[in-house]
Amino acid sequence: MSNNRKINEATALPSLSIRSYARTARSHAHPYYQLVLPINGHIEIKQDYFSGNVGVGEGVCIAPHEEHNFSANENAKFVVADLLTVPVQLQDKRTPIFQVNSALLTFLSFVEVQLTHYAYYGHREVADLFQVLLAKSEVGNGTGKRMTRVISHIHTDLSASHSLKALSELACMGTTQFKTRFKGATGLSLRDYLVKVRMEKAKALLRNTDTPMIEIAQITGYEDVAAFSRRFKAYFGRPPKFFKRK
Repeated sequence: MSNNRKINEATALPSLSIRSYARTARSHAHPYYQLVLPINGHIEIKQDYFSGNVGVGEGVCIAPHEEHNFSANENAKFVVADLLTVPVQLQDKRTPIFQVNSALLTFLSFVEVQLTHYAYYGHREVADLFQVLLAKSEVGNGTGKRMTRVISHIHTDLSASHSLKALSELACMGTTQFKTRFKGATGLSLRDYLVKVRMEKAKALLRNTDTPMIEIAQITGYEDVAAFSRRFKAYFGRPPKFFKRK
């Protein structure tokens, strides 16, 4: 890498972008911290102190100059943050996996919508908010690999029904055990979690895009706009048109 490219990368940071990766594994390193946060699907990553999958509800911190190998399904999407510094709890290369809490997951939903229209996000205010939310992240995987797999599956397609039976089978659990483990991982029942992530996705689309209401309803699992509107108003206390982008 040339000196000019290094300077350009440094002056461009911090930045947020949305990316997908190929199934064929690649390997590289970069002179800054990079955080990879799945918004659907998962990434297979190998680095000095970790080898495995990282899915929705968790993130991975790659240290400057750390060689890492990565691959993913082409349909999976990730928010990638290139940063000059990260909160102190994420600086230990021996614990690169961290939990994505509810507030940070909601922020990622907003960023996903923005980055669908803009390939690069370098606004200082957004980057500062990201750092504030990131500072509250805890290292380690708080959900367990089975629940991470389930949550990643849910976020891959919010329009799907995601029945208790199907998700329990995906987690290789009985329904009773699954309900207990899911609530322990997310703090919500499956029904309440589905409502939450669908409504937050809908609000982000309403506020930041010109997506038609019928399409937003379909994206979030409602074929009927009236049913979507009722659920939205019950959740936020305001009808969808209140949040519609002017």
